[in-house]
Amino acid sequence: MHSSKSHSADAPLYLQLADRLQNLIKAGTFKPGDRIPSVRHLSAQHHVSIPTVLQAYVTLEDRRLIEARPKSGYFVRADLDAPLRPSARSRRQLQPKSLAQFPPLMSLVHDVANPNLVPMGGANPSADLLPGTKLARITAAIARSHTKQSISYDPVPGCPALREQLSRRSLDWGCALSPDDFIITNGATEALHLALSVTTQPGDTVLIESPTYYGVLTILSHLKLRAIGVPTCPQRGLDLNAAKKILSRDRVAAIVVMPNFNNPLGSLMPDSNRSDLLALAAQHQIPIIEDDIYGDLQHHGERPATLKSLDKNHQVLLCGSFSKTLAPGYRVGYLSASRYQDKIIQLKTAQNFCSAPLPALTIAEFLKNGGYDHHLRTLRNAFHHQVTQMRETLLAQLPSDTHISEPTGGFVLWVELPKKVDTLALFHQAREAGISIAPGHLFSPAAEFKHHLRISCGHPWNPAMEKAVAQLTRMIHHQLR
Repeated sequence: MHSSKSHSADAPLYLQLADRLQNLIKAGTFKPGDRIPSVRHLSAQHHVSIPTVLQAYVTLEDRRLIEARPKSGYFVRADLDAPLRPSARSRRQLQPKSLAQFPPLMSLVHDVANPNLVPMGGANPSADLLPGTKLARITAAIARSHTKQSISYDPVPGCPALREQLSRRSLDWGCALSPDDFIITNGATEALHLALSVTTQPGDTVLIESPTYYGVLTILSHLKLRAIGVPTCPQRGLDLNAAKKILSRDRVAAIVVMPNFNNPLGSLMPDSNRSDLLALAAQHQIPIIEDDIYGDLQHHGERPATLKSLDKNHQVLLCGSFSKTLAPGYRVGYLSASRYQDKIIQLKTAQNFCSAPLPALTIAEFLKNGGYDHHLRTLRNAFHHQVTQMRETLLAQLPSDTHISEPTGGFVLWVELPKKVDTLALFHQAREAGISIAPGHLFSPAAEFKHHLRISCGHPWNPAMEKAVAQLTRMIHHQLR
């Protein structure tokens, strides 16, 4: 499973050191669960600097060989010898509005790149929190060393190096997926579009969470699908009793869910609910499309497993990307489609033939040797701090009957204001004042949640943000007069 390739003597010292330790692990000198030498000990033993040893250990983390334990040191991963599962290939309803033509949504999409707006609308991470400089260096190095590969077509299923890294990371998701289980896509949006395209026909009904990410509603509209929104709460996610009633009376072609830190609620679906949802879908022979784009962004503890990790019937199509953690502009996503894999390969080939190889190669190298786990720890802490700061500030300034979600991952807040507040009017007023927010009705196929809004906390708290929040809350109080 782990690469045995060793770097030459010309390679950086940290890579040479990482290779030596990897060989010791592979030879059984250090076994799964063993503590490896401390940073100071290895620094003295090999006559290298402490930063060099730290970078070597970060590299071994990226290779899925070791893990850091707070206040305890570094240990060989206990799941090192976990086998990879072979590729599993085979075998009252509401029409969503055409949100692609809906002015507030298009404004919100364009506002992401508008530097004159305080960014609380689009759910995008600040470039200041992402490893842009390191990714640029990796890209330049790959363009020089793999020039032909980086400018050539990369036919579906896409970049083998990235699919290998995804296979290794799938252990963290509770899965054991092989490289052949993955298709590289142009972001998670294309992954969702492909998954819905192969599981439905125009006119079919799809069961979705409500509220849900407005991008899903846009795809449903484009594919001429109908949507039934199932009530979803910030604590437990999808209401399974409501889902059971719907499935008992309606024919549903697919289910789309975000079990890990739903956008916009931030909800984390309990394990018991996940098992029940899988059983319910299996009973009605309905595929589940899982959007796991926020799965790596828990605020505390271990990364939550994916729904796919419990999937024994090959009914879950897992979608994800690196847009929230590394580089939204690279548009690097992935899809593991179980028994629909061959159909999706054919469909993506017909639609755009391939994804761009250079961004995929860059992400693959960063996952392998760039310090992704170390970066994630920093990013999670930043998002947790920003979400907490924003939530506490809003609660202090908004009316007492305001309700705000308490997410344990991701970086968005769902705000329920007094019913008298019109967040669409607030959206336009805030935008004129240089503030971007997301009005609640965008998150429902029936344009509900008219007194709700989603606040993105993807950017660091600063004086401009503090001023914008104060201005926004004054606008809300003005509507309540």
